[in-house]
Amino acid sequence: MRREYPGVIGVLVHGSVARGEPGPFSDVDMLAVIKSGKKPSDFSYFDGDIHVGIGFLKIGELEKEFTDPKAFFWARGSALATKVLYDPKGIIRSVLLRWKGVKPPHKVVEKSLWDTYYYMIEYSGKMRNGWRKQDDYMTRHSARIIAQCAERALIVLNDISIISENYVWHQVLKAGNRPRHLRDDYPIALGIQGTSDTSKVYRSASRLCKETLRLIRDEFGGRAKHRRFQELLAEPLEKHGL
Repeated sequence: MRREYPGVIGVLVHGSVARGEPGPFSDVDMLAVIKSGKKPSDFSYFDGDIHVGIGFLKIGELEKEFTDPKAFFWARGSALATKVLYDPKGIIRSVLLRWKGVKPPHKVVEKSLWDTYYYMIEYSGKMRNGWRKQDDYMTRHSARIIAQCAERALIVLNDISIISENYVWHQVLKAGNRPRHLRDDYPIALGIQGTSDTSKVYRSASRLCKETLRLIRDEFGGRAKHRRFQELLAEPLEKHGL
């Protein structure tokens, strides 16, 4: 990689290989960091039976993730489980070191919870529509979105660093600050605990939605700074059919 892409200033490997726990069918996820200029296209190849994926990122994009609500908790978790393969000037290690100890800015927390709160209300309505129309697909799809939103809210409220998409649901279930019935409702609404009974999915997602919205309101309501979010938090959940 260094020979073909001389602009690369660092190479990282992340995922199960970096954590030292690859399975027999695990792939190798690598990230090459460049300082500036045109970013090369990502590519992948097979080394025998092993899939190797190579992505490229500018150092500025890596730094930007500090303020990105969608990336922050994933990026910080990745920093904890990333192995540096090449970093001659120590630039990458410096960035990763900052990530390991950083706390989310208030703006990141508020934007994450605001989006989550809004989408949970929106998809609770879609789920009710699906239930009334006896549309199993719409009901289950909306339930899954609600579960993903609850997942996001708990990551933020508990300041969780996401190690991997394979671990996130384990981390969420272990969260200290969580809805009362999370262990029952979250796996069913998300679809990782299968059931042919759509009514069970509907009930679990409905309760998960209500309990998560109340948790966000109780835990963050007094700290919200944006007027529109304050107004949304002040609205009774009954107004939205919850």
